[in-house]
Amino acid sequence: MASEESETSGSKTTRSYTIMKADTQEALELAKKWWSNRSVPSYVSVRRLDKERLTEFVEVYNRCFIASPDPFCPLTNEQAAHLDTEGIFIADLWGQIAGFIACFVERRQMSVFGEITGIGVLPSRRRRGIATALIQRAVEYFLAAGVDEVYCEVYEKNIPSQMLILAYGFKEVGRRSVPIVSSLEDPETDLPGGKIMRRLGLRPRPGCEGCRDL
Repeated sequence: MASEESETSGSKTTRSYTIMKADTQEALELAKKWWSNRSVPSYVSVRRLDKERLTEFVEVYNRCFIASPDPFCPLTNEQAAHLDTEGIFIADLWGQIAGFIACFVERRQMSVFGEITGIGVLPSRRRRGIATALIQRAVEYFLAAGVDEVYCEVYEKNIPSQMLILAYGFKEVGRRSVPIVSSLEDPETDLPGGKIMRRLGLRPRPGCEGCRDL
């Protein structure tokens, strides 16, 4: 895989993302198969993000990404207030948010497809089936919306996320390279926190040029 140190686009260094696609029904069946010989712990529940819990969500979101290799810039409470929480689900563990998944449905002419724009589980809460529970809920959401295929992009250096996504029927269908530029150089540079922020139409904050933006 190309790395940000070695891959260049013109005079700019780039970061590479793997574009992955899965059949929605297949992903759901694989998620259910994972649980077939297990039981979801009673203390884990997945639900849609409530606006009243945005502050807690922001804290968990930032903690998840700061511990991952993904390019990242902290999400603020002000930015989160603009989120459309329709497709954002959280995993509650003992009454506290332990992880999240962000989903969006795209409708273009005759096609409808889903996109997972972010998934994260707190490091201390991993290996408890939380990511699987989140993916299962996301796929159910996509199926209810009439989605046949689901896409996601995974940062090339995030091997754990790639392995997780592959386990649910996702296959690589392409690559996307993003020039590493500051918001001062290019006001259209990708947004803090990845696609979840790009969906809000927000731009990197002044002084955040050194963050791990996409």
